[in-house]
Amino acid sequence: MKRERLLKRLEERLQVEFKDPSLLERVFVHSSYANEKKAEGLESNERLEFLGDAVLSAIISDILYRAFPHLDEGRLTRIRARVVNRKVLAEVSEGLELGGLLLLGRGEEKAGGRKSASILADTLEALIAAIYLDRGYRKTYQTIKRLFSPLIALYSEKEVYFDFKPILQEIAQKHFKEAPQYRVIKEEGPSHKKIFSVEVVLKGRVLGRAKAGRKKTAEQLSARSAIEVLKKEGYTL
Repeated sequence: MKRERLLKRLEERLQVEFKDPSLLERVFVHSSYANEKKAEGLESNERLEFLGDAVLSAIISDILYRAFPHLDEGRLTRIRARVVNRKVLAEVSEGLELGGLLLLGRGEEKAGGRKSASILADTLEALIAAIYLDRGYRKTYQTIKRLFSPLIALYSEKEVYFDFKPILQEIAQKHFKEAPQYRVIKEEGPSHKKIFSVEVVLKGRVLGRAKAGRKKTAEQLSARSAIEVLKKEGYTL
């Protein structure tokens, strides 16, 4: 019963209700456990890991492509590499408490497999594949975006250095005779990994919002969003 409650709590945290509960169970079957239970015909999560790795990479690539239209392929690749790094995936896995649900062989259990970064990262990939197979691409995309957006904001900073604020300032002065205002609307995360949410306002209207690990970066990204909005409305330099 305890395991059922933990699985249910995971579904609630993910905002995903599995149609096939056996698929969710398979996420946590490590190969060491499956080998010990060969007589039961259990399938390990290795095939799910394989699929999840590809799905995660594709969706993160799509998110980055849409979020940073000004970045070239090299910079996008570097951000993706940081976000899907095994250590980062293990941290996300720990945050979801996946280790406590793992089914491990006796040897792997004694070796501390529940806290192994490699196993935790693999388990997260298996979970992503299970969501994809059970609920489809759209739900998987939403889940990954919710889990990884703060990390994308954090790890994209070194690559996002375009100076959008002066451009927005010029557009605002030219067409509205008023300077845009930036304000922090939310701060989240621990002090060493704080994420700032910033919005830019012009004449009482919110034109852009963005998140980043530094307030200045969030301001730049929100300014970029505002420029895109104004450009569509015909306001340019």
